Amino acid sequence: MSSADEAAYASPIRPGVGRNAPRSKNGCYTCRKKKVKCGEERPQCARCIRLKLLCDYNPRKRKSKKMAKQALELIQRPKSRRYGPELADSDDAPADPDIWMDSWSRAILLGQGSRCPSAIRMSSPMTGACSLDLTALDHESIRYFRTSFAKLHHTKNPDYSLFSIMFSIAQVDPMVMHMLLALGGREIEFRRNRRAEEDRGPWTPLSHYSCALRMLAEAINTNDTERLDLDSLHTVIYLMLLYEQKYGDEKCSGVSNHLMGASQILVSRHKKLQLPAPSLSNRPTASSALIRRTHTAESCEHLSLYSARLLVWIALYDGAAASFRLGGQLNASLYSLMSDDDEPQGFINPFQPLEQFDRLHRFSNPLYRVMWGDDYPQNELVDDIENRNVFSLLTHCSQLRCMVAELDKADRNDDTEFRRRAAGVELCIHSVWSKFVELMEVAGELSVQTDNSHRLVANLRSIVPFYWAVVLDFLRTTEASTGTSLSTRQRDALREIMNLAFQAYKHEGDEAMMRIAWPLFMVALETDDLVHRDWVLERFDSISQFGKNFERAYQFLRDITQRQTHLEMRVDLRGRLQSGEVGLFVI
Repeated sequence: MSSADEAAYASPIRPGVGRNAPRSKNGCYTCRKKKVKCGEERPQCARCIRLKLLCDYNPRKRKSKKMAKQALELIQRPKSRRYGPELADSDDAPADPDIWMDSWSRAILLGQGSRCPSAIRMSSPMTGACSLDLTALDHESIRYFRTSFAKLHHTKNPDYSLFSIMFSIAQVDPMVMHMLLALGGREIEFRRNRRAEEDRGPWTPLSHYSCALRMLAEAINTNDTERLDLDSLHTVIYLMLLYEQKYGDEKCSGVSNHLMGASQILVSRHKKLQLPAPSLSNRPTASSALIRRTHTAESCEHLSLYSARLLVWIALYDGAAASFRLGGQLNASLYSLMSDDDEPQGFINPFQPLEQFDRLHRFSNPLYRVMWGDDYPQNELVDDIENRNVFSLLTHCSQLRCMVAELDKADRNDDTEFRRRAAGVELCIHSVWSKFVELMEVAGELSVQTDNSHRLVANLRSIVPFYWAVVLDFLRTTEASTGTSLSTRQRDALREIMNLAFQAYKHEGDEAMMRIAWPLFMVALETDDLVHRDWVLERFDSISQFGKNFERAYQFLRDITQRQTHLEMRVDLRGRLQSGEVGLFVI
């Protein structure tokens, strides 16, 4: 043995150095649970930010020796005794007993160990910044909401989308967190074909929803303006609309009530919606992205960029509901609050809804770059600019849907008035075509070989069909043909929708069909091509997995297409829905 080896062999191991150093106890509990190194940055460590985890620094109560002994006894029990016979051989039996020990210990602390079996099944709780005890299933719901759910409902990068901002609000607002957990948890259960009551302990998605609804009612009814938080209110209402649209009742009463509630909040909290025009002297700042708490009644008249963008999304939903005689209230309130008082009395401008809503959309455009500031990636900034026009087209199509729905409710006995209103709607349809003609032409020239990796391509395939669906809806409303023969304009619209739908399905499958459900719905109603009709019906059968509304729409389409074929004439779409013979839906 060399002298160097002897020295190394003889030297004692020095404690406190390298691997022998004492483990730090200052890291977050998220990293410590996984036994990985934590950077100990506060309020969120770098690892949790990178992996999109909830960083938990909240202190834990130490277990007594008696509780530790009880915990050891539980671990040593046979699996059938430890988890109960109903879980022992199931896929839901936990793999890591340490995770379940924390839950069981917490149940003991709360005095629930002997009378609440669900407490033993509850995963490891962690208290979020919003003061809610979050279980492992809750964290799964959050991850699903921020990733899969966000991608399903929007093409934007989830890390820098509206859903990411919703989560940042949920971290400090229990009402929003309850609604986020309700929606994420219900989505997971629906995909796994589980009942809402299973494997959730004391909190089910429905109980989270009920709690959020109660807190929303309290927030709306308060007279304390210092507690008013429009960003939170708009977030909760939008998430509730999504929940009801997917899992609501057959009468869509929840959808109707929430849209009415959103309209009432607008009217009660705003005398006028003041949207300052962008200028060099009035550039949006970080404080305008979110206005978390307002302190004076006057400040309620100013929207944050975030609330403005959420109102755009809610109004899109309101426009969809209007097509099925369920919505329109929110858009009507927006028209009233944004109307120009300088307009001559009695003057009717058919383009006013389009112009007003475009102002709201343009006002909200700087949201993402203002929200993240210097941390906003340059590629995201360029991507926003590139896709801005195509989303503007979507907002215009939503307003056109509202116009056609209102036209359909007009009195047809007064033929002169009906034709005058129809002419105004048709002018607006042509105006939208003229404004976005380049996008329409590019979409018409896309081939199936063009990859969806370019977000603008995916958006063209999912948004342009809405314009052609509006054309079909307008012609169905105004022509009221007793036959089934199609005009050239109708055939052109059907061809454009089916071309883009085939391409979208080729690249994204049924998830893309969910985004263009209404255009496909209009194709099934109008086409005389049985191959196309069967293909659309197959797609609706497949997307029934995404929500009850799609399932009811599929059942409705099967019935109404058979009736039209048998009668050889168009069936009154909205009249059939209002008859009460079929379940209502919004797509």
